[in-house]
Amino acid sequence: MNTFTFNGTASSTYGIIVEHRPAYVFPKRVIEAINIPGRSGDIFFDTGAYNNVTLTYQIAYKGTVRANARSIANWLYQNDYCELEDTYDPNYFRKAIYVSPLSVADVLNAAGRCNISFNAKPQRYLKTGKTVTTYSTSTSLTNDYEDALPIITVNGSGNGVLTVGGASVTITDIGAGIVIDSEAQNAQTVGGQNANGQISLSGGFPVLENGSTLISWTGGITDIEVQPNWWSL
Repeated sequence: MNTFTFNGTASSTYGIIVEHRPAYVFPKRVIEAINIPGRSGDIFFDTGAYNNVTLTYQIAYKGTVRANARSIANWLYQNDYCELEDTYDPNYFRKAIYVSPLSVADVLNAAGRCNISFNAKPQRYLKTGKTVTTYSTSTSLTNDYEDALPIITVNGSGNGVLTVGGASVTITDIGAGIVIDSEAQNAQTVGGQNANGQISLSGGFPVLENGSTLISWTGGITDIEVQPNWWSL
């Protein structure tokens, strides 16, 4: 039996039977249309970004409809994106949030049937991309997928400069370690304190572009820990 897991809890926990999986959805590109006065036709600019997608599971479950629906709703209604994965696509996960109302059809007062629709970020993240690897010397990482936004923990003491491809991050007071999260565009200490004031960016936050990216460093940096966050459409 196929299942999906949201925020660490499997659908089977609630006796859910997945009758139909979501369609395989490619996200819509975010393209801006520019109109120039006196010129016929729009000019389109590809921003390089993608819209969210909707993923709908058609499900059913046995038991008291109202009580089970309340439990399912309490599970689904989270305040932020959570990880969503299923047995149909076992090597990937998404970041999704449930925003739709839960409307359950009563089947002979013995079962419920409804659609569960998630609003998901466009990325299909590879589970292998969550693996953290430590590097003590300069290295080159090969990305076979879309341009990835890694999480990099910088260890050492004093000050240092981390260079990832064409981007450089100058760090002051590395201390117990600085975590640079490129997707969140945020820096914090290993202890969770805000460290954005301790970094200076040249070329933006680090990106692991498709292909090979050289990573090197100078100064008081002794090693780095990289979670690459590989993803595909």
